[in-house]
Amino acid sequence: MPALGKPDAPEAAVAIMVDPNYGGGAILFIRRTEREGDPWSGQIAFPGGHRGPNDHDLRDTVVREAREEVGIDLHDHACLGLLPPMHARTRRMLVAPFVFQLKNPVKMRLNEEVAESFWISLSDLAAIEVSKSEVYTQHRTLNVDSYVYQARVIWGLTFRIINTLLDRETVD
Repeated sequence: MPALGKPDAPEAAVAIMVDPNYGGGAILFIRRTEREGDPWSGQIAFPGGHRGPNDHDLRDTVVREAREEVGIDLHDHACLGLLPPMHARTRRMLVAPFVFQLKNPVKMRLNEEVAESFWISLSDLAAIEVSKSEVYTQHRTLNVDSYVYQARVIWGLTFRIINTLLDRETVD
């Protein structure tokens, strides 16, 4: 897969990992570690990150990032496809959301960038209603459209990717 945006525009990729055997089908989410200077600090996200200088393409990026962040080697699983790339609003970065189906059980090993990981079943995710949540960013407080799951607020790019995955209109 070639670069998605302009040659000098930053790019990233995230992995939407679907485990068909967990809760009738579930998706892996992470909560990012809180770190000074990180615009996504503490947010709920999918494993992933910036394209590295040694990544041949964005699929290489997502495979590398998943291995680094949660210890899952996506080479062992099925890539079902790529959702439409989206721009992150805090940084004009283009993000490619890859969907993977896990073929066998995984054992996670979280690195220092990830505070926790959790699964949400597809049926639970589809049942969550959009709500307004107050979130704190580096510089301000925002009132955003979100999904709230077990007191975890999912908003921003992750919220928009979920809407695309579930074929819902983006309201954020």
